[in-house]
Amino acid sequence: MGSAIAADVKFNPLNNPSNPSEFAKEFRNYFYENFPQIKHNEYNMGVYGFDKDAYSQYKNMMEFPPQDDYIAKGKKIWDSYKLPDGKPLSSCVGDAKGLRAKYPYFNTKDGQVHNLELDLINCQKNAGVPEDKVWGPKQGYADLAAVSAYLSSESDGMTVDVKIPNDPRATEAFNNGKGMFFRKTGQLNFSCADCHMYHATQRTRSETLHTGIGNTTGFPVYRYSKQKMITLNNRLFGCMRDTRTIPYPQYSTQFRDLEYFLAYIDNGQVINGPALRK
Repeated sequence: MGSAIAADVKFNPLNNPSNPSEFAKEFRNYFYENFPQIKHNEYNMGVYGFDKDAYSQYKNMMEFPPQDDYIAKGKKIWDSYKLPDGKPLSSCVGDAKGLRAKYPYFNTKDGQVHNLELDLINCQKNAGVPEDKVWGPKQGYADLAAVSAYLSSESDGMTVDVKIPNDPRATEAFNNGKGMFFRKTGQLNFSCADCHMYHATQRTRSETLHTGIGNTTGFPVYRYSKQKMITLNNRLFGCMRDTRTIPYPQYSTQFRDLEYFLAYIDNGQVINGPALRK
């Protein structure tokens, strides 16, 4: 297990390749070179991969993993839920095993990045589920997060393998997500990169900042501070709000493009969700 150190060289996205594959390689190399103490297979652990004190707390919390209740609830919903036409959710998105590992992906038919939770929401909408019964960030969120947790568990141990098809719109979506990662925003004038790249592994108040690799592998995550399961889009929304700006809506094009960028960076990392975080 590595230990926290400060990066001594800043990564300037403007000086690095515009090709997604080449950019991702340079992005990862920044961390491999600046944080040699962190092993490749530790990045998907977040701060627990390099902070010994945090890892000790993590082991204590995992004696009775709170994720298990959500997985069980999600499986029950997944197995029993019926759309108005009597079909299961799998009729829209496919079987549970390995499903989460297929997301996010770029759909060349509609030119959009698809996110697992949004596809479940759209499955309900397109099947005629009443608006007040459709899952979303506010109503039915607990059920959505539970199903997402179950589906994540069904891809546990699989490898992130996000593709960017030969479509200029897919490259544009990646670059839009990259732009969001490096763009400063809000009254605090922070970017994702400020915390998770340039100050990765350092402490801010009582928290340790995790790195720019491994951000997507464990989601959804159970957060002890919130006492509930949190989806990735919910976390991105919260991060943006914490910079004291008005966030984009959850599952917006902007957040899906950012997820696409982060997941592509995570290629080669092992899915380990639903994970546990403070």
